[in-house]
Amino acid sequence: MDAIAEQEELKVPIFKNRNFVLLLISALFSSPGYFVYLIGAEWLMLNITDNRFYFGLLFFVAAIPRLVLLMVGGIIADRMNKRTILFLSDFSRAVLIGILIILIITDTVAIWHLLVLSGLFGISDAFSYPAMNSLIPTLLKDEQLQRGNSFIQMTSQISPILGPALGGTLIALLGFAGVFTVAFGMLLLASIAVLFIRVVQKREEGEEKHTPLADLKEGFQYARKNELIISVVVMALFLNLFFSGPIAIGMPVIVKDVFAGSAVSLATIQTSMGIGALTGAILLASFKLKKPGMAVISSLIGLGIVFSTTGLSANVWMMAGLVALMAVLTQIINIPLITMLQQSTDKKMLGRMMSMFMTVSTGLTPVSYIVTSSLIAVGVSIQWIIVVSGIIVTLIAVYNIRNKKLLEFQLV
Repeated sequence: MDAIAEQEELKVPIFKNRNFVLLLISALFSSPGYFVYLIGAEWLMLNITDNRFYFGLLFFVAAIPRLVLLMVGGIIADRMNKRTILFLSDFSRAVLIGILIILIITDTVAIWHLLVLSGLFGISDAFSYPAMNSLIPTLLKDEQLQRGNSFIQMTSQISPILGPALGGTLIALLGFAGVFTVAFGMLLLASIAVLFIRVVQKREEGEEKHTPLADLKEGFQYARKNELIISVVVMALFLNLFFSGPIAIGMPVIVKDVFAGSAVSLATIQTSMGIGALTGAILLASFKLKKPGMAVISSLIGLGIVFSTTGLSANVWMMAGLVALMAVLTQIINIPLITMLQQSTDKKMLGRMMSMFMTVSTGLTPVSYIVTSSLIAVGVSIQWIIVVSGIIVTLIAVYNIRNKKLLEFQLV
Protein backbone atom coordinates (compact mmCIF):
# COMPACT_ATOMS: atom_id res chain seq x y z
CA MET A 1 0.00 0.00 0.00
CA ASP A 2 2.85 2.40 0.75
CA ALA A 3 4.26 1.96 -2.76
CA ILE A 4 0.84 2.57 -4.35
CA ALA A 5 0.29 5.69 -2.23
CA GLU A 6 3.71 7.01 -3.20
CA GLN A 7 3.01 6.55 -6.91
CA GLU A 8 -0.33 8.35 -6.57
CA GLU A 9 1.38 11.23 -4.78
CA LEU A 10 3.82 11.66 -7.64
CA LYS A 11 0.89 12.44 -9.97
CA VAL A 12 -0.50 15.41 -8.02
CA PRO A 13 0.56 19.07 -8.53
CA ILE A 14 3.81 20.01 -6.86
CA PHE A 15 2.28 21.95 -3.94
CA LYS A 16 -0.30 19.23 -3.33
CA ASN A 17 2.48 16.67 -3.09
CA ARG A 18 2.59 16.08 0.67
CA ASN A 19 6.09 14.62 0.67
CA PHE A 20 7.60 17.50 -1.31
CA VAL A 21 5.85 20.16 0.77
CA LEU A 22 7.27 18.56 3.93
CA LEU A 23 10.75 18.56 2.38
CA LEU A 24 10.38 22.22 1.41
CA ILE A 25 9.21 23.11 4.94
CA SER A 26 12.20 21.27 6.34
CA ALA A 27 14.56 23.19 4.06
CA LEU A 28 12.91 26.50 5.03
CA PHE A 29 13.81 25.79 8.68
CA SER A 30 17.08 23.88 8.26
CA SER A 31 19.06 26.18 5.98
CA PRO A 32 18.29 29.51 7.72
CA GLY A 33 18.70 27.77 11.08
CA TYR A 34 22.20 26.74 10.10
CA PHE A 35 23.12 30.33 9.19
CA VAL A 36 21.68 31.61 12.48
CA TYR A 37 23.96 29.13 14.26
CA LEU A 38 26.91 30.06 12.04
CA ILE A 39 26.89 33.80 12.74
CA GLY A 40 26.45 33.03 16.44
CA ALA A 41 29.44 30.66 16.43
CA GLU A 42 31.60 33.13 14.49
CA TRP A 43 30.89 36.04 16.81
CA LEU A 44 31.23 33.88 19.92
CA MET A 45 34.69 32.75 18.79
CA LEU A 46 35.71 36.36 18.14
CA ASN A 47 34.62 37.24 21.69
CA ILE A 48 36.26 34.25 23.39
CA THR A 49 39.75 34.83 21.98
CA ASP A 50 41.75 37.59 20.32
CA ASN A 51 43.86 35.01 18.49
CA ARG A 52 42.41 35.03 14.95
CA PHE A 53 44.16 31.74 14.16
CA TYR A 54 41.46 29.92 16.12
CA PHE A 55 38.78 31.79 14.20
CA GLY A 56 40.25 30.41 10.97
CA LEU A 57 40.30 26.93 12.49
CA LEU A 58 36.54 27.23 12.96
CA PHE A 59 36.20 27.04 9.16
CA PHE A 60 39.06 24.59 8.66
CA VAL A 61 37.77 21.87 10.99
CA ALA A 62 34.35 22.01 9.30
CA ALA A 63 35.78 21.89 5.77
CA ILE A 64 38.05 18.87 6.28
CA PRO A 65 35.42 16.22 7.22
CA ARG A 66 33.01 17.70 4.67
CA LEU A 67 35.61 17.27 1.94
CA VAL A 68 36.81 13.82 3.01
CA LEU A 69 33.35 12.32 3.54
CA LEU A 70 31.42 13.94 0.68
CA MET A 71 31.88 10.98 -1.70
CA VAL A 72 31.04 8.58 1.13
CA GLY A 73 27.88 10.57 1.78
CA GLY A 74 26.83 10.11 -1.85
CA ILE A 75 27.31 6.35 -1.64
CA ILE A 76 25.35 6.15 1.63
CA ALA A 77 22.52 8.21 0.13
CA ASP A 78 22.19 5.67 -2.70
CA ARG A 79 22.02 2.72 -0.30
CA MET A 80 20.01 4.02 2.67
CA ASN A 81 16.68 5.75 3.21
CA LYS A 82 17.41 9.37 2.35
CA ARG A 83 14.69 10.66 4.67
CA THR A 84 16.40 8.95 7.61
CA ILE A 85 19.73 10.53 6.70
CA LEU A 86 18.21 14.03 6.58
CA PHE A 87 16.38 13.48 9.88
CA LEU A 88 19.53 12.31 11.65
CA SER A 89 21.49 15.21 10.19
CA ASP A 90 19.12 17.97 11.37
CA PHE A 91 18.27 16.29 14.70
CA SER A 92 21.95 15.71 15.58
CA ARG A 93 22.71 19.37 14.81
CA ALA A 94 19.89 20.45 17.12
CA VAL A 95 21.26 18.22 19.90
CA LEU A 96 24.77 19.64 19.46
CA ILE A 97 23.47 23.21 19.64
CA GLY A 98 21.50 22.25 22.77
CA ILE A 99 24.77 21.14 24.39
CA LEU A 100 26.37 24.46 23.39
CA ILE A 101 23.49 26.38 25.00
CA ILE A 102 24.11 24.54 28.28
CA LEU A 103 27.83 25.42 28.09
CA ILE A 104 26.99 29.08 27.51
CA ILE A 105 24.47 29.22 30.37
CA THR A 106 26.98 27.59 32.75
CA ASP A 107 29.74 29.91 31.46
CA THR A 108 32.00 26.95 30.62
CA VAL A 109 32.18 27.29 26.84
CA ALA A 110 35.75 27.14 25.50
CA ILE A 111 37.53 27.39 22.16
CA TRP A 112 37.77 23.63 21.74
CA HIS A 113 34.02 23.26 22.22
CA LEU A 114 33.35 25.46 19.18
CA LEU A 115 35.99 23.66 17.12
CA VAL A 116 34.58 20.21 17.90
CA LEU A 117 31.06 21.45 17.15
CA SER A 118 32.23 22.88 13.82
CA GLY A 119 33.86 19.56 12.86
CA LEU A 120 30.69 17.60 13.69
CA PHE A 121 28.62 20.02 11.61
CA GLY A 122 31.04 19.40 8.71
CA ILE A 123 30.44 15.65 9.00
CA SER A 124 26.69 16.26 8.94
CA ASP A 125 27.03 18.39 5.78
CA ALA A 126 28.85 15.59 3.96
CA PHE A 127 25.84 13.30 4.39
CA SER A 128 22.95 15.76 4.18
CA TYR A 129 23.95 17.43 0.90
CA PRO A 130 23.87 14.31 -1.31
CA ALA A 131 20.82 12.94 0.55
CA MET A 132 18.80 16.10 -0.13
CA ASN A 133 19.80 16.33 -3.80
CA SER A 134 19.01 12.66 -4.46
CA LEU A 135 15.74 12.62 -2.49
CA ILE A 136 13.99 15.23 -4.66
CA PRO A 137 13.77 13.02 -7.81
CA THR A 138 12.09 10.28 -5.75
CA LEU A 139 9.34 12.67 -4.67
CA LEU A 140 8.53 14.39 -7.98
CA LYS A 141 7.81 13.47 -11.60
CA ASP A 142 10.54 14.21 -14.15
CA GLU A 143 8.68 17.22 -15.56
CA GLN A 144 8.36 18.65 -12.02
CA LEU A 145 12.05 18.39 -11.14
CA GLN A 146 13.19 21.74 -12.49
CA ARG A 147 10.48 23.62 -10.60
CA GLY A 148 10.97 21.55 -7.48
CA ASN A 149 14.75 22.05 -7.50
CA SER A 150 14.21 25.79 -7.99
CA PHE A 151 12.10 26.04 -4.83
CA ILE A 152 14.61 24.02 -2.80
CA GLN A 153 17.50 26.11 -4.12
CA MET A 154 15.56 29.27 -3.29
CA THR A 155 15.82 28.34 0.39
CA SER A 156 19.59 28.19 -0.01
CA GLN A 157 19.65 31.67 -1.56
CA ILE A 158 17.32 33.18 1.03
CA SER A 159 19.19 31.63 3.98
CA PRO A 160 22.35 33.81 3.72
CA ILE A 161 19.98 36.80 3.81
CA LEU A 162 17.53 35.75 6.53
CA GLY A 163 19.97 33.76 8.70
CA PRO A 164 22.66 36.40 9.34
CA ALA A 165 20.10 39.20 9.69
CA LEU A 166 18.13 37.20 12.25
CA GLY A 167 21.26 35.92 13.97
CA GLY A 168 22.91 39.32 14.32
CA THR A 169 19.71 40.89 15.65
CA LEU A 170 19.19 38.07 18.16
CA ILE A 171 22.76 38.37 19.45
CA ALA A 172 22.20 42.08 20.04
CA LEU A 173 18.80 41.55 21.73
CA LEU A 174 19.06 38.18 23.50
CA GLY A 175 22.76 37.35 23.65
CA PHE A 176 24.41 34.10 22.59
CA ALA A 177 22.06 31.81 24.51
CA GLY A 178 19.13 33.42 22.71
CA VAL A 179 20.53 33.12 19.19
CA PHE A 180 21.50 29.48 19.66
CA THR A 181 18.10 28.66 21.18
CA VAL A 182 16.44 29.93 17.99
CA ALA A 183 18.86 27.88 15.84
CA PHE A 184 18.10 24.82 17.99
CA GLY A 185 14.36 25.26 17.50
CA MET A 186 14.62 25.74 13.74
CA LEU A 187 16.74 22.62 13.22
CA LEU A 188 14.48 20.59 15.50
CA LEU A 189 11.42 21.63 13.47
CA ALA A 190 13.30 20.76 10.26
CA SER A 191 14.03 17.25 11.53
CA ILE A 192 10.39 16.73 12.58
CA ALA A 193 9.11 17.82 9.15
CA VAL A 194 11.42 15.34 7.41
CA LEU A 195 10.31 12.54 9.71
CA PHE A 196 6.77 12.70 8.30
CA ILE A 197 7.91 12.16 4.70
CA ARG A 198 6.84 8.72 3.46
CA VAL A 199 9.49 7.17 1.24
CA VAL A 200 9.70 3.56 0.08
CA GLN A 201 13.27 2.43 -0.53
CA LYS A 202 13.30 0.81 -3.97
CA ARG A 203 15.67 -1.91 -5.08
CA GLU A 204 16.31 -2.51 -8.76
CA GLU A 205 16.35 -6.17 -9.75
CA GLY A 206 18.97 -7.44 -12.16
CA GLU A 207 21.01 -4.25 -11.96
CA GLU A 208 24.74 -4.85 -12.13
CA LYS A 209 26.48 -3.71 -8.97
CA HIS A 210 29.88 -2.06 -8.97
CA THR A 211 32.15 -1.37 -6.08
CA PRO A 212 32.42 2.31 -5.09
CA LEU A 213 36.10 2.19 -6.01
CA ALA A 214 35.33 0.96 -9.54
CA ASP A 215 32.75 3.72 -10.08
CA LEU A 216 35.19 6.32 -8.81
CA LYS A 217 37.95 5.06 -11.11
CA GLU A 218 35.63 5.17 -14.13
CA GLY A 219 34.72 8.76 -13.27
CA PHE A 220 38.35 9.86 -13.10
CA GLN A 221 39.10 8.22 -16.44
CA TYR A 222 36.16 10.00 -18.06
CA ALA A 223 37.15 13.39 -16.61
CA ARG A 224 40.75 12.99 -17.76
CA LYS A 225 39.62 12.68 -21.39
CA ASN A 226 37.37 15.77 -21.28
CA GLU A 227 39.35 19.00 -21.74
CA LEU A 228 36.46 21.22 -20.66
CA ILE A 229 36.04 19.35 -17.39
CA ILE A 230 39.76 19.62 -16.70
CA SER A 231 39.69 23.37 -17.42
CA VAL A 232 36.72 23.98 -15.14
CA VAL A 233 38.08 21.84 -12.32
CA VAL A 234 41.54 23.44 -12.36
CA MET A 235 40.02 26.93 -12.39
CA ALA A 236 37.75 26.08 -9.46
CA LEU A 237 40.65 24.56 -7.56
CA PHE A 238 42.79 27.70 -7.66
CA LEU A 239 39.85 30.03 -7.08
CA ASN A 240 39.05 28.29 -3.82
CA LEU A 241 42.64 28.67 -2.67
CA PHE A 242 42.83 32.41 -3.24
CA PHE A 243 39.20 33.41 -2.63
CA SER A 244 37.39 31.17 -0.13
CA GLY A 245 39.67 31.62 2.88
CA PRO A 246 40.33 35.38 2.56
CA ILE A 247 36.63 36.24 2.02
CA ALA A 248 35.22 33.92 4.71
CA ILE A 249 37.78 34.89 7.35
CA GLY A 250 38.28 38.44 6.12
CA MET A 251 34.73 39.71 6.56
CA PRO A 252 34.37 39.03 10.32
CA VAL A 253 37.97 40.00 11.12
CA ILE A 254 37.76 43.34 9.27
CA VAL A 255 34.41 44.14 10.93
CA LYS A 256 35.78 43.33 14.39
CA ASP A 257 39.39 44.57 14.17
CA VAL A 258 39.33 47.34 11.53
CA PHE A 259 35.84 48.83 11.77
CA ALA A 260 35.31 47.98 15.48
CA GLY A 261 31.85 46.87 14.45
CA SER A 262 29.23 44.70 16.13
CA ALA A 263 27.47 41.46 15.30
CA VAL A 264 24.85 43.54 13.47
CA SER A 265 27.63 44.98 11.27
CA LEU A 266 28.79 41.47 10.37
CA ALA A 267 25.19 40.44 9.71
CA THR A 268 24.80 43.44 7.38
CA ILE A 269 27.75 42.36 5.25
CA GLN A 270 26.77 38.70 5.21
CA THR A 271 23.19 39.63 4.34
CA SER A 272 24.46 41.73 1.44
CA MET A 273 26.26 38.65 0.18
CA GLY A 274 23.01 36.69 0.26
CA ILE A 275 21.16 39.49 -1.57
CA GLY A 276 23.87 39.58 -4.24
CA ALA A 277 23.76 35.81 -4.69
CA LEU A 278 19.98 35.85 -5.01
CA THR A 279 20.17 38.74 -7.52
CA GLY A 280 22.73 36.86 -9.61
CA ALA A 281 20.56 33.73 -9.66
CA ILE A 282 17.50 35.75 -10.73
CA LEU A 283 19.48 37.44 -13.53
CA LEU A 284 20.66 34.10 -14.90
CA ALA A 285 17.15 32.67 -14.65
CA SER A 286 15.86 35.61 -16.71
CA PHE A 287 18.52 35.85 -19.43
CA LYS A 288 20.20 33.10 -21.42
CA LEU A 289 23.93 33.55 -21.97
CA LYS A 290 24.92 33.04 -25.61
CA LYS A 291 28.63 32.79 -24.77
CA PRO A 292 28.86 31.45 -21.21
CA GLY A 293 32.66 31.04 -21.36
CA MET A 294 33.14 34.72 -22.14
CA ALA A 295 30.71 35.65 -19.35
CA VAL A 296 32.64 33.43 -16.91
CA ILE A 297 36.05 34.93 -17.76
CA SER A 298 34.75 38.53 -17.82
CA SER A 299 33.03 38.06 -14.47
CA LEU A 300 36.16 36.44 -13.06
CA ILE A 301 38.23 39.47 -14.03
CA GLY A 302 35.62 41.72 -12.41
CA LEU A 303 35.56 39.53 -9.30
CA GLY A 304 39.32 39.84 -8.86
CA ILE A 305 39.23 43.63 -9.20
CA VAL A 306 36.28 44.06 -6.83
CA PHE A 307 37.86 41.63 -4.35
CA SER A 308 41.05 43.68 -4.21
CA THR A 309 39.01 46.85 -3.71
CA THR A 310 37.12 45.18 -0.85
CA GLY A 311 40.38 44.91 1.08
CA LEU A 312 40.62 48.70 0.99
CA SER A 313 37.05 49.33 2.17
CA ALA A 314 36.63 52.45 4.29
CA ASN A 315 33.55 51.37 6.24
CA VAL A 316 30.94 48.65 6.70
CA TRP A 317 28.55 50.00 4.07
CA MET A 318 31.23 50.22 1.39
CA MET A 319 32.31 46.68 2.15
CA ALA A 320 28.69 45.46 2.10
CA GLY A 321 28.16 46.96 -1.37
CA LEU A 322 31.35 45.41 -2.74
CA VAL A 323 30.54 42.02 -1.20
CA ALA A 324 27.07 42.13 -2.80
CA LEU A 325 28.65 42.84 -6.19
CA MET A 326 31.11 39.96 -5.72
CA ALA A 327 28.21 37.63 -4.91
CA VAL A 328 26.48 38.58 -8.19
CA LEU A 329 29.70 37.96 -10.14
CA THR A 330 30.26 34.65 -8.34
CA GLN A 331 26.85 33.41 -9.49
CA ILE A 332 27.63 34.47 -13.08
CA ILE A 333 30.76 32.33 -12.77
CA ASN A 334 29.42 29.28 -10.93
CA ILE A 335 26.02 28.74 -12.57
CA PRO A 336 27.30 28.80 -16.19
CA LEU A 337 30.21 26.53 -15.24
CA ILE A 338 27.84 23.96 -13.74
CA THR A 339 25.50 24.26 -16.75
CA MET A 340 28.40 23.73 -19.15
CA LEU A 341 29.46 20.62 -17.26
CA GLN A 342 25.91 19.27 -17.30
CA GLN A 343 25.51 19.75 -21.05
CA SER A 344 28.91 18.36 -22.01
CA THR A 345 28.77 15.27 -19.79
CA ASP A 346 27.21 11.91 -20.64
CA LYS A 347 24.06 11.39 -18.60
CA LYS A 348 25.38 8.19 -17.05
CA MET A 349 28.44 10.08 -15.80
CA LEU A 350 26.68 13.26 -14.66
CA GLY A 351 26.34 12.33 -10.99
CA ARG A 352 29.98 11.43 -10.64
CA MET A 353 31.16 14.49 -12.55
CA MET A 354 29.07 16.84 -10.41
CA SER A 355 30.27 15.11 -7.23
CA MET A 356 33.83 15.36 -8.46
CA PHE A 357 33.35 19.05 -9.26
CA MET A 358 32.02 19.68 -5.74
CA THR A 359 34.86 17.75 -4.16
CA VAL A 360 37.66 19.26 -6.24
CA SER A 361 36.26 22.80 -6.15
CA THR A 362 36.33 22.68 -2.34
CA GLY A 363 39.59 20.73 -2.17
CA LEU A 364 41.84 23.67 -1.38
CA THR A 365 39.31 25.49 0.80
CA PRO A 366 40.73 24.04 4.07
CA VAL A 367 44.22 24.99 2.90
CA SER A 368 42.96 28.48 2.11
CA TYR A 369 41.50 28.80 5.61
CA ILE A 370 44.64 27.66 7.39
CA VAL A 371 47.00 29.74 5.21
CA THR A 372 44.89 32.87 5.70
CA SER A 373 44.70 32.28 9.46
CA SER A 374 48.46 31.64 9.68
CA LEU A 375 49.28 34.83 7.78
CA ILE A 376 47.05 36.84 10.12
CA ALA A 377 48.64 35.13 13.16
CA VAL A 378 52.16 36.20 12.09
CA GLY A 379 51.04 39.81 11.66
CA VAL A 380 50.07 40.11 7.99
CA SER A 381 47.13 42.49 7.54
CA ILE A 382 43.92 40.79 6.39
CA GLN A 383 43.32 43.80 4.16
CA TRP A 384 46.55 43.21 2.24
CA ILE A 385 45.85 39.48 2.06
CA ILE A 386 42.57 40.30 0.30
CA VAL A 387 44.21 42.84 -2.03
CA VAL A 388 46.90 40.39 -3.15
CA SER A 389 44.41 37.51 -3.45
CA GLY A 390 42.21 39.65 -5.68
CA ILE A 391 45.16 40.42 -7.96
CA ILE A 392 45.95 36.69 -8.27
CA VAL A 393 42.29 35.89 -9.10
CA THR A 394 42.42 38.54 -11.84
CA LEU A 395 45.63 37.03 -13.27
CA ILE A 396 44.04 33.55 -13.31
CA ALA A 397 41.13 34.98 -15.31
CA VAL A 398 43.42 36.77 -17.77
CA TYR A 399 45.38 33.56 -18.31
CA ASN A 400 42.16 31.73 -19.24
CA ILE A 401 41.43 34.19 -22.06
CA ARG A 402 43.47 31.74 -24.19
CA ASN A 403 41.24 28.81 -23.22
CA LYS A 404 39.38 28.09 -26.48
CA LYS A 405 37.38 25.18 -25.05
CA LEU A 406 35.88 27.55 -22.52
CA LEU A 407 35.37 30.53 -24.84
CA GLU A 408 33.85 28.61 -27.76
CA PHE A 409 31.31 26.62 -25.74
CA GLN A 410 27.66 27.46 -26.50
CA LEU A 411 24.70 26.52 -24.36
CA VAL A 412 21.94 24.48 -25.98
